[in-house]
Amino acid sequence: MTFETLFAASHVYIGNTIWYLVVFAILMLLVKHYAWGPVSDMMEKRRQKVIEDLDSAESNRKKAEILANEREAALKNSRQEATQILSDAKTNAQKIGSQIVADANNDAASIREKAEADAKKAKADAINDARREVADISVAIAEKIIAKNLSAEDQKDLVDQFIKGLND
Repeated sequence: MTFETLFAASHVYIGNTIWYLVVFAILMLLVKHYAWGPVSDMMEKRRQKVIEDLDSAESNRKKAEILANEREAALKNSRQEATQILSDAKTNAQKIGSQIVADANNDAASIREKAEADAKKAKADAINDARREVADISVAIAEKIIAKNLSAEDQKDLVDQFIKGLND
């Protein structure tokens, strides 16, 4: 192998190498312009979206914590209100119960008083009826006994005195 053949063989290879380098450079420029730019833009957009999603997730987590705290406070308040309502209901029930018992006692007392008044009136009526009957019977007996011994005017005076004695 001579130097010329070696040079000629290496020249072909150098020419091909330069050609390949030029084609590779052109291809790299085309890839950079048509593929690498859009891919880089897409990657940048994706990176921005991930950052926004992380920020949004953090914001939502904070909002969720705030809402959970508000709900906890509302639940605590509603428990206190329920306890207060139950306490008020018990107090009102006791007051109403006491009032019902007092009203029932008052009603019973008035019924008792009315019954006693009715009993006294009935007793007075019975006594008056008994007096009249006794007076009638006494007069009838006295008439039979005295009719033989007294005159009509004496009988009248006797009956008047007897009736006067019953009224006193």
